[in-house]
Amino acid sequence: MSKKEIITKFSVIVGGVWLLAWGGLACADPGPLPSVSQELPQTLRQALAQANVPASEVSVVVWGVHEPQPRLAWEAQTPRNPASVMKLVTTLAALENWGPAKTWRTEVRVPRLEAQRGQGPFGVIGVGDPGLTLERWQELWRQVYQQGVHQLSGPIRFDQEGFAPSASSPDTFDQEGFRAYNVIPHALQVGQQTQWWFIRPGERVGEPLRIWPEFPFPQIELRNRTRTVDGPCPALWRSGLHYAIRAKFPGQAMISHPDRHLDAGAILKLTGTMPQACGTRLMGFSLLTNAAYLDSSLRTLWHELGGTFTGTLSQGPVPRDWPVLASSESPALIELLLQMNKNSNNVLARTLLLDLATDGPDSAGVATESAGRAKVLRILAERGLVFPELVLENGAGLSRKARISAEHLAHLLLWMQEKSLYGNEFMTTLPLVNVDGTLRHSFEDPQLRGRFHLKSGTLEGVKALAGYGLDAQDHWVVVVFLANGTGAGGTEAAQEALLRWVYHESKIPQSGAPPDATVLPAPNPLR
Repeated sequence: MSKKEIITKFSVIVGGVWLLAWGGLACADPGPLPSVSQELPQTLRQALAQANVPASEVSVVVWGVHEPQPRLAWEAQTPRNPASVMKLVTTLAALENWGPAKTWRTEVRVPRLEAQRGQGPFGVIGVGDPGLTLERWQELWRQVYQQGVHQLSGPIRFDQEGFAPSASSPDTFDQEGFRAYNVIPHALQVGQQTQWWFIRPGERVGEPLRIWPEFPFPQIELRNRTRTVDGPCPALWRSGLHYAIRAKFPGQAMISHPDRHLDAGAILKLTGTMPQACGTRLMGFSLLTNAAYLDSSLRTLWHELGGTFTGTLSQGPVPRDWPVLASSESPALIELLLQMNKNSNNVLARTLLLDLATDGPDSAGVATESAGRAKVLRILAERGLVFPELVLENGAGLSRKARISAEHLAHLLLWMQEKSLYGNEFMTTLPLVNVDGTLRHSFEDPQLRGRFHLKSGTLEGVKALAGYGLDAQDHWVVVVFLANGTGAGGTEAAQEALLRWVYHESKIPQSGAPPDATVLPAPNPLR
């Protein structure tokens, strides 16, 4: 069958109505790709063979921006788990719903502004602020202190009613319920409910590692049983370290995630080794419940400000008509998306999904993940991006159930550059290959540096890449690679082979592309 015969006109039936093709005037789903996929490049096939990965376990799409059909499509319609690449769906929904300048404001409220003097009560309403760091939490209460409130003797209430309690537990995904990436979002959540530890090798081999917290939580006790060793730093620097967590007080059952028994006292025991070559690193744990984290952090920060604390803290509703005593505004959405995608921040992505559920005239006012998923699907459908196979679950890709096809990931990426007002912002949030974020040290070929903006995803049995790159003629193309299967973890060389093929061999088809095929900004000069 000839290439011309393979490339058929795209169409799809939605609700009995034929939608227009991708190149048409309407923003409709471009429909299925040709029924017969193209052959994979030989170098990619060789890399898969060397890794003992069947080609049937991999989906690949390469599609030039503003081109009517893909240059390469292999197993493109097969639904696969994309791991953290699913954050691209959340990023599109957030940018299209709010625009890049959206912010969230966290406020301290009181019944009366006059003569507060710390008598209280005080209230903080959770608004789903995804950027509420410990630094901003301190800034918020510093404003209170600077208004003459030096003794907090009145009750302080934290209103968490913006988000419905999650049905899942932090240890549901991989039984690692204390790890920072598994934190469950709350409407009022500081520092993503995580304590970060600096870890540095000793000056001499055999010495214990030097470990100290970024922020002190009196409830948490560290027991350091580590040792410095010689040798190179492994790619997964913490592979030689192990942790165990238990409650300080005897008689408690085994605990696998933040729990009220740990709020009264937790012991973090670190054992194992780390090479001197690794230098100083950060490792995060979430050992306290959200309520205890808010309580402990506020007491510590207030003491650091010079104030005294004799009041009580509780969870409960705060009247919406109380005046604002102090406020702190989050960074703009675009800055938060940079953090989310560059560093693959799961908690941020899950928080944004819940925030989407609270926004709009049909919002019930209390966010659930199911409502967030429904809002994302509606945003996609309004833009003609109808993906029947899509399983979103939590918006972060930290899921065994998540599914999307390479074809539809390509459609999403193309739409953002061809139709959206925020295509440049969308691309900017993605890591630059061999430059920053999760792809800082990804591939061996130095020529790939800075030529690709890609989101990566990795789970057990899943390896994924999706984003944009410059082809052999310096034209922008969409690149999608999804591998699912027992050998997926060994497909790094296959990913690099695909990127090298795009850079060295992929060109605009001779049939030509529209005149506006190169309207995107000039490539980053870092390569």
